[in-house]
Amino acid sequence: MLQLSEDSSFHFEAIRSLGITRANGSDIGETLAILDKIKPKDFEDWYREWHNLALRVQSSIDGSKSYSPVTLRDVYFRASHYFYVADFYTHGSPEDPRGKESYELWRKYFDMANAHLPIPGQHVTLDSGHGFKIPVILWRAPQASATNPRPTLILGGGFDSCMEELYNTFGIPALERGYNVTIYEGPGQPTLLREQGVGFIHDWEKAVTPIVDYILAHKSDNLAFMDTTKVGLLGWSLGGYFAARAAAFEPRLAAVICIDGVWDFGETFLQSFDGTGEALEKRDIEAFNRCYETIPTSTSSQRRWIRDHMKYSFQQSSGHGIYQIVKKMTLEGIADKIKMPAFVAEAVADQFFAGQPACVVAEIGANATLFKFDETHAAETHVHAGALTYLNQEIMEWYAGIVGDKHE
Repeated sequence: MLQLSEDSSFHFEAIRSLGITRANGSDIGETLAILDKIKPKDFEDWYREWHNLALRVQSSIDGSKSYSPVTLRDVYFRASHYFYVADFYTHGSPEDPRGKESYELWRKYFDMANAHLPIPGQHVTLDSGHGFKIPVILWRAPQASATNPRPTLILGGGFDSCMEELYNTFGIPALERGYNVTIYEGPGQPTLLREQGVGFIHDWEKAVTPIVDYILAHKSDNLAFMDTTKVGLLGWSLGGYFAARAAAFEPRLAAVICIDGVWDFGETFLQSFDGTGEALEKRDIEAFNRCYETIPTSTSSQRRWIRDHMKYSFQQSSGHGIYQIVKKMTLEGIADKIKMPAFVAEAVADQFFAGQPACVVAEIGANATLFKFDETHAAETHVHAGALTYLNQEIMEWYAGIVGDKHE
């Protein structure tokens, strides 16, 4: 694939951003125009160029003039996404005010775009019953009504995504196919970090079951457009673990979709930080933390970013503290409890979870479908960045088969 940056992490994130062009989240020319201005490994360059791009997009409309709702929606969605991307590498300094500003701006412009949709999404905040609140946005599909209730997909992100990105990634493709969409964030994800100070947890059913409860509680009134017997759950990236974990304890789901299959996040952690495995065997906490913190100058931006974002998203000050949570993020002894149909994707060149989807499928058993995405459709990398049209083609057609959705 053509490299958009000498920095492999910057290249991946740029491809990830370009991938939502079809769904109004970005545009090609304006993105490509800034990439050669960003020096490899320079997080300050990254922030500045993406932030300024967001400002330019926002300034392309004049507040004193009247515009089509479509124009406003497209501008606001792109500005929102670019503010989100600008924030991506700032988490090494949680006190940096730019992080809070970026969060507020991407939320502000997303909500402005949402307000100009033919059927805007509705915000709801749910009490988990476990010391945190769950932000949810619900969209009704155009075809759905109380007399024609339609299937619903609950969409959740992973280690570094947000609700707004999920709307462009999977929400629009699902709505176009006549499926209602519910998007949420849980512990360790932007809303709970910025507004509640709650880091990642391993027992993700605490974030999902309250959403299913809410849908079922309102199936006769404001959510009558949802067919509550056909509610699926999709998890993206580390969300592949979250979705599978939640599905193991939530039998009311009709299907679970893991993009991609994650068997053991603790294994990924130890592989990402050289020497931590040996330190763990010796029970040397100080050595473990040194291995976690050490970032040689020759190391990629990716490792530095993972270290910084882990501290931030787990709300922990040390690598060993993070690992006490991460080691519980395994589907061993859990996946066999998943009894509904499961779609487990595999990126054949995944840089984080190589080989893990097959383990997930083997543990789930006959209910699971393993789908390998490879170079044939340029979908071989982690979460199939840049190949979202093909990704949605496969998962949405599979889901249609599960919920008996006939194409007419």
